[in-house]
Amino acid sequence: MRAKRIMAAVAAVALLPITAGIASAAPPDGPSAPWADDTPKASRMAAGPRPDFRAPWPCGQQRQYYHHSSEVVNALDFNLAGGEDLGTPALASAAGTVVDVVSGTTGYGNHVRVDHGGGWTSMVAHLSAFSVSRGQYVVAGAELGKVGSTGNSTGPHLHYEQEADGANQPIVIDGVPLRYSSSISYHTSGNCGGGATTMFGGSPTDFNGDGRDDIVTFNQGSLADVYVALSTGTGFTGTSVKWHDFFAPGGETPLTGDFNGDGRDDVVTFTHGTLNDVYVALSNGSSFGAGVKWHDFFGLGGEIPAVGDVNGDGRDDIVTFTRGTLGDVYVALSTGTSFAASAKWHDFFALGGEFPAVGDFDGDGRDDIVTFTRGTAGDVFVALSNGSAFTGTTVKWHDFFALGAEQPRVGDFDGDGKADIATFTNNAAADVFVATSTGAGFSGTTVKWHDFFGLAGEFPYAGDFDGDGATDVVTFTLGSLNDVYVALSNRTAFGPGVKWHDFFGLNGERVL
Repeated sequence: MRAKRIMAAVAAVALLPITAGIASAAPPDGPSAPWADDTPKASRMAAGPRPDFRAPWPCGQQRQYYHHSSEVVNALDFNLAGGEDLGTPALASAAGTVVDVVSGTTGYGNHVRVDHGGGWTSMVAHLSAFSVSRGQYVVAGAELGKVGSTGNSTGPHLHYEQEADGANQPIVIDGVPLRYSSSISYHTSGNCGGGATTMFGGSPTDFNGDGRDDIVTFNQGSLADVYVALSTGTGFTGTSVKWHDFFAPGGETPLTGDFNGDGRDDVVTFTHGTLNDVYVALSNGSSFGAGVKWHDFFGLGGEIPAVGDVNGDGRDDIVTFTRGTLGDVYVALSTGTSFAASAKWHDFFALGGEFPAVGDFDGDGRDDIVTFTRGTAGDVFVALSNGSAFTGTTVKWHDFFALGAEQPRVGDFDGDGKADIATFTNNAAADVFVATSTGAGFSGTTVKWHDFFGLAGEFPYAGDFDGDGATDVVTFTLGSLNDVYVALSNRTAFGPGVKWHDFFGLNGERVL
């Protein structure tokens, strides 16, 4: 039996000091909160294993967090600067049964507690509204209520706790043990609903086939609308251009790719849950057609789906990473009208809480797979496609890239036909680093391609928006402005960030 490497599944979060310029640095909970409705208890471990807790807010969104001395033991407060999280969804961080829906207490205010089994519970507090009832079963990512400022609170924020046998525990979400300090830290949510923990490493978005990537937003609410803004090469046009009126409702994971090989990117959604269906809506250049089931069992809850042309036939296929201790990777190839039966292409890749993605790293026309260990090690491993499997387990292409909770992305940033890697610090520094592919490794550790792009709370992504063959970067500000900025690649750096749209991608929507 071949040796299998051991990857670190626990990442570190970079700590940032409070500055006078951060208006929301003061903890929103009152300085002497009377937590009479739930007396703090000493931390102790439960008999059962810790659930795979996810962040209690929507996938891909970043929030600041902190702890103060008068706080409940091991509790943390999460919020967006300026109170912009008021009314945003508070989500279940793992599947379970709602055991408490309590309103009007002096400490927690309106709060919801979920029993995850094995002695473990979690709680969200200070809610402005409830979305569940007692006894209801919820999946990870289900909305429990809306963020508010009820109870002993001086401003909108999400108060969160994890408990084992009733005792508060140090919080671990998305595989990251969070820091306890009155200074601000940041975390980006990996809670994508339906038990999925999708990480968005990159996927093509040229919906009209003109050679320029466009942008898309899935509102994922009860309406499940899909809007597209097309690239002109210098901006994105369209705000209310609806390309589909019911696709990828809440709890599903939407992605993009050219599944029928006609040169126009389509949309795909993974339902997860109990069905695990996969639906595709093909692009006709000006809208997406009806959603059609292309697979009836792929991308189970907790797995990470991705898209890429792994056999090099010109049609994008679907990939899913089981992660955890098994680290299996399954592929379902596109026939142009459906996805074929799934097959295991790798049996030990992207373990624990690692961040996997897809790209053609050796430039042979077949997409390969990459995984970022992140944390303090910052290793990057690649397994190349041979057209029917991914080869390589311990092939390290970089030994120090995408640290802590940074956001890695994949794209051909230097335009040489081989996919490279980028990482966004996604904090107050807002640096962007790139390591380019040599075909057998990634070159560069401290090569900064931008020094202020993709700030805390924004969602950064990548695409060739001007159609010059080199991948650029985009960031969606979300929040109250909903601006979209692009920084074009000159093949050795990204240019200045320029606003390409002034109202696209609202809070809670999935933008790509």
